[in-house]
Amino acid sequence: MSTESWAIAAPQTVEVTGVGALTIRLQDGRADVTVDPETTQVTLEVLEVGEKPLQVDRDGDRLRIGYERNAVEAFVARVRSLGSSERAVVHVTVPPQVRVDVGTTEADVEVAGTSGTVVKTVTGTVRTAGTHGSLYLRSVSGDVASSGHTGDVSAQVVSGALALEGTLGRVTTSSVSGAVAVTAVGTVPMVSAKSVSGDVALRLDAGTPVSLKVRGAAGQAVLDGEVLPSTTRTLSVDHGETPTDGRSIAYVTATVTSARVIVSRG
Repeated sequence: MSTESWAIAAPQTVEVTGVGALTIRLQDGRADVTVDPETTQVTLEVLEVGEKPLQVDRDGDRLRIGYERNAVEAFVARVRSLGSSERAVVHVTVPPQVRVDVGTTEADVEVAGTSGTVVKTVTGTVRTAGTHGSLYLRSVSGDVASSGHTGDVSAQVVSGALALEGTLGRVTTSSVSGAVAVTAVGTVPMVSAKSVSGDVALRLDAGTPVSLKVRGAAGQAVLDGEVLPSTTRTLSVDHGETPTDGRSIAYVTATVTSARVIVSRG
């Protein structure tokens, strides 16, 4: 396996062939990743770089872009005002089927068209569009939005807002205070949601039968604008519908502390 490395101290472009997996680790700045179906190589455009050179390593079919510190170390350094030099703005173009894993502290992330994607941040914003396959998203306080995804999604937020839209399969979400909005287009998803105080809203196609199970200390379960009655003093709702015309059922389960679970159709 070939091994190569670059220390990039100024804006420049690097082209690498034979890449099957891409890893990006940034503290501050921005990372954009897009798919070009016509290319067979990865093109890294470094648009900005701070005082500390950006490290790029190629080991076999894996390309890694970033700094030596892991996300926790970088965050601690930033809090102590020791990591301001570790800033970079990069744009990476990849062939289809390259696995993408992006992790940042404060840097914003935008990913488009990738398959098998992981994006994690502390305070940066995350945007994905037109991704497919498995998608994993995680943020502490940055907002997360995914549009046009096809496939399964697992997403975790603490206080940032989470919005998912697309032809969704199995969807798993977790939130503390951030609001969660899931829109399934042309598909019947299986949704499992956990939230402390952030509301969970799910929009389905018109006429989709629903199996809804909600448990919580307090809150509400709302279906098509109507509050469903709880069977206990706490929040306990079980609602099931019989499918007609051979339509599949959307299975929705939610566990909340004090939040609303809102399901609407059409």
